[in-house]
Amino acid sequence: MLNVQINEKYVNDLLEKAINERLEKLAREKYFLTYNELAEYLNISRPIIEDRLIKNGMKYYRVGSKYLFKKSEIDAFLDDMTESMSATNNDIKFFTRLKGNVEGR
Repeated sequence: MLNVQINEKYVNDLLEKAINERLEKLAREKYFLTYNELAEYLNISRPIIEDRLIKNGMKYYRVGSKYLFKKSEIDAFLDDMTESMSATNNDIKFFTRLKGNVEGR
């Protein structure tokens, strides 16, 4: 028979460490990205962001002349966009959403 003993304090310490690491990671994540941060995050140029993403419905927010992009909305928009692409139609430079499917701006 196998006898397993669990050190409850050790397990609790491991759990607390994992929770704290996750909380620290979440605290470092940004809610909004600037235009330049978005370009870096997506690794694409600002003109492509404007011509292919914003014009196809990606939401943005303005604070005066500054454009801000909500990270969770960017991820959802790109998930939706890439799901509608096929193996032969997968270039963002040529992506155009049908007018009836545009949400937001």
